[in-house]
Amino acid sequence: MAINSRWFYGDALVFKGLQSTSIALQSNQTKHGFTFSYSNFPFMGIWSAKNADFVCIEPWCGIADSVDANGELRKKEGIHLLTPGEVMSRSWSVTLY
Repeated sequence: MAINSRWFYGDALVFKGLQSTSIALQSNQTKHGFTFSYSNFPFMGIWSAKNADFVCIEPWCGIADSVDANGELRKKEGIHLLTPGEVMSRSWSVTLY
């Protein structure tokens, strides 16, 4: 499916509850493209500036508050509380072809 720049006029596309661990994009003019692999990210943001010739693919750990959010950080969607000494690790990689 071809990416349409109008998809991003309102805001980023945000995906929750991801089952996949990668996303691939390929040029419609060549056989070149890339695969963006990620792990331990609960959200994916895909966005572009209006009529730009690029698209941004960003794995996210959190997202903006919804209109009905109460503003309490501990209850923010996507928040991950760490105990003292606990470590959180995330990773991503890009493979060009």
